[in-house]
Amino acid sequence: MLGRKAIELSLNFIVILIISIIIFGFGIRFISQLSSQATELQEITTAELDERIGNLICEGSDRVCVGIGRKTIRRTIFDIFGLKIVNILESQNFDISVERPTPSGYTISKEEIQTDDLIWNPKQRSVFIEKNEEKNLGIGVQVPANIVSGTYIFDVKIQTADGKSYSNIQKLYVDVP
Repeated sequence: MLGRKAIELSLNFIVILIISIIIFGFGIRFISQLSSQATELQEITTAELDERIGNLICEGSDRVCVGIGRKTIRRTIFDIFGLKIVNILESQNFDISVERPTPSGYTISKEEIQTDDLIWNPKQRSVFIEKNEEKNLGIGVQVPANIVSGTYIFDVKIQTADGKSYSNIQKLYVDVP
């Protein structure tokens, strides 16, 4: 009688052990799939950024247009701003630089943010645009997990190949809740 109970207890232990190993395996599989699908901003090429932006809604007379100039991006999330450049000059290269002004933003309590760890790509880029053609470009921003809540500012400057400003500085705003 005692041997039968011991065998049942051993079988129950083996079944629970097998079920635990299966659940552990599914957990590892889930985590590995999640991490393999995560894309870091540094790994994305500028061509992939350009493909990810949708059609930009711009007025016909704008030479440079930002689709949506303000986005709310949560911590650890990556999002893309769209930029459209319409070349009304001769065919040429345009130099685009995305910089952070001073101060680089404001916290929720309206204090200046002097430094932060926001990641953006591309910081500088040159693109060739034919006369009377337009080009849609993407600017990616990734918000790290340890960043302070507030509004972060980016300046987008577009210059012609000879160094002249092609438009006013475009502003991008990232709100981190």
